[in-house]
Amino acid sequence: MKKLVSMVLALAVLAVFSFGCGPYVAKDTKVKCPKCGAVFTIDEGIKAIGP
Repeated sequence: MKKLVSMVLALAVLAVFSFGCGPYVAKDTKVKCPKCGAVFTIDEGIKAIGP
């Protein structure tokens, strides 16, 4: 019984760490122009591709 409980707890901890902040991470990259020094934000991921 203790082995089963420890296995379930280990899987729960693993799930928390693997799914922890996945959807909350920003998927944009900031790029600085070498000529003028302006900073542009570029979207990454599937949403940046568009329809």
